Amino acid sequence: MELLKGIKVIDLTRFVAGPHCALVLSDLGAEVIKIEKPNKGDDLRIIGPKINNISLWAAVLNRGKKSLSLNLKSKEGRLILLKLLKTADVILENFRPGVMEKLKLDWQTVRRINKKIIMARISGYGQNDSVTSRQAFDATVQAETGYMHISGHDKKPTMIGTVFLDYTTGLNTAIGILAAIHSRNKSGKGSLIETSLVSSALSLSMGAVPDFFLNKKDFGKVGNSDRFSSPSNTYKAKNGYIHIMAGSDDRFKGLVNAMNKKNLFTNKLFNTPQKRIKNQKKIDKIVNEWTKKNNLKLIAKILSKNNVPWGEVKKFSDFLKTKTAKNFFTNGSVKNKNIIVPKCAINIAGKKNKGKSVVPELGQDNYKILKSLGYSKKNINELKKNFIID
Repeated sequence: MELLKGIKVIDLTRFVAGPHCALVLSDLGAEVIKIEKPNKGDDLRIIGPKINNISLWAAVLNRGKKSLSLNLKSKEGRLILLKLLKTADVILENFRPGVMEKLKLDWQTVRRINKKIIMARISGYGQNDSVTSRQAFDATVQAETGYMHISGHDKKPTMIGTVFLDYTTGLNTAIGILAAIHSRNKSGKGSLIETSLVSSALSLSMGAVPDFFLNKKDFGKVGNSDRFSSPSNTYKAKNGYIHIMAGSDDRFKGLVNAMNKKNLFTNKLFNTPQKRIKNQKKIDKIVNEWTKKNNLKLIAKILSKNNVPWGEVKKFSDFLKTKTAKNFFTNGSVKNKNIIVPKCAINIAGKKNKGKSVVPELGQDNYKILKSLGYSKKNINELKKNFIID
């Protein structure tokens, strides 16, 4: 897609939230220059399974970007970055609060260089909180914001099985950048955008925040059930598990029809959504008695016939083999080795959604980028000699 063609993004971010934001912008057509530490690069490059000595995590999040290795702590490295910022549309960073100020790359400095630039800052706890100087990761913020308290089945804290706060924060930041580009098209001025893992966590909490302040309630664990809807749970079948959601009256009516227990719809224990929530364990037991006598294929067929939402519980690897999943794959390339990666989650009618495939090696675009800034081959060799670049 080329919706953001002509937009240049300088990406200083590491790990997941920032790189995911930059990936979304890249998939929408922006030119993204990823700036990394010489020799080492983004810390994500060494995490997880590898192909051709490049982490698959890094491959997924950084495909389609250009890579410039640059020592930002050096005077010359900072000067190169400032030259890039003169013609950039966006600068994206997720250092701990205070680091950009130490590098003399704060918002006031950046906007003096380029009044049209958009600066997006990602942090763990916000730029102005008393704990901002602490390092923050998805798991540590899940712990602090209550998600480990409400997840899982037993009394032990349970982490959600993916870095969902990182990805949500990346998306929130991308949305903010797109809004700022739209605003700049009218005003001619750039904007400062700030997002955090904590603000993302709170934005996903639905009614938990007002419920606490109004009623002093604290959410606890509910396993796979829905605290506001019943029946809605994971039930055992003869050959696996299935999740069924039938909390509304019309869906509950469909479920009791599917189970051939129509009398439950008028039963005084279950004839309103509120009563079904109150008697959740009883209705779950009835549903489970039905599911465990049947195989998944038959249950799915009967539920579909009665318009009841369901989902077979699959391993991640099993889902990846399905036709549904294959609709959302694209090809990536790591040192000429093809890999399958998720394509951009945004599909726009009439626009090709293949994404950019090549995963950059560390510093592979150093020469091309520096030459565009006016550096000669001799200058570039001198930068290498002084460890400013690789």
